[in-house]
Amino acid sequence: MINSDWKKFWKDQNRTLEIFFDFLIVEKGLSQNTIFSYKRDFKLLCMYIFNSTWFEKNVLPKRKKNLNLSIDDITNKKRLISLRKLNHDILKNFFYQLEKNGFKSTSRARFHSTLKQFYAFEVKQKNISENPIEFIDKPNVRRSLPKILTTTDIESLLNYIRKNPSKNDSKAKLKKKKKIKCLIEILYSTGLRVSELINLKIADIDLNRRTLVIFGKGGKERNAYFTAKASKAIKEWIDIIPQSAEFLFPSHSVSGHITRDSVNKILSEISNELGFDSNQLTPHKLRHAFATHLLNKGADLRVIQQLLGHSNVSTTEIYTHILDSETVETVLRNHPLGKSLS
Repeated sequence: MINSDWKKFWKDQNRTLEIFFDFLIVEKGLSQNTIFSYKRDFKLLCMYIFNSTWFEKNVLPKRKKNLNLSIDDITNKKRLISLRKLNHDILKNFFYQLEKNGFKSTSRARFHSTLKQFYAFEVKQKNISENPIEFIDKPNVRRSLPKILTTTDIESLLNYIRKNPSKNDSKAKLKKKKKIKCLIEILYSTGLRVSELINLKIADIDLNRRTLVIFGKGGKERNAYFTAKASKAIKEWIDIIPQSAEFLFPSHSVSGHITRDSVNKILSEISNELGFDSNQLTPHKLRHAFATHLLNKGADLRVIQQLLGHSNVSTTEIYTHILDSETVETVLRNHPLGKSLS
């Protein structure tokens, strides 16, 4: 039987959090997926403040398996502390326990950002007088350079999807090929996030001007531009999907469109067909390729920032480091004294 004290405690904290989540959805335009991630973070913190001893013994060792843990044996042996009554020392020890038990810096940084937003909101609403996380440093996250698809990889990919269909292809197979072609042409020629791709509506596509209206992170609107080849692929795909379809990639799911997993599955199959390494072909890798190849051709960094929907140019600047490393590799590979230089 689940401990009734815990159920009541978590229910009470949820009342506090629901106002904050409503604010994030309405004012910040955050998606339900992001809110779900936030809720998981808060549940973990609430388990800690409910009973830190039980948390350290039972939750942290099982963190990789499942955070929706059984809480049958939780017993609170000390005074309950709500989210609004947390102080600097309790939060500092919480982050110490996360680090001690192997939580990655990226996960701890996400926790920190989530709590920083929450307590800033609580201060603004005058529910608390001080922000308990204000003087806790955000964990440093080492930003690794994303591995990219080379121009040769992209050429192989585009040649594969642009092959003329076989006369023996069934109607279903022909439809699948057109779907794959449309999907990949869009991803590489626009650099869309996978969430933006699956939510793309037919009404937001202008085939004549070759533009898309995209609603990105935080509900921010921007334009994306696609190539003539992508335009042709989109038109061919629209011609064979139901006229009543709202989304470019419709499905019979509750959302009305295909899922992230569907896109990843499609790309994984293509990757195997082409003999690419595992996870070499993903929506995010195509997004990286789009940005890096544009930079390589001399495109302005600020333009690429706008096309990718980055709020800060520093996020886009990581692609300049990729180019630096690629330049070195090119010199070492092609210079007559390349071997001696390396």
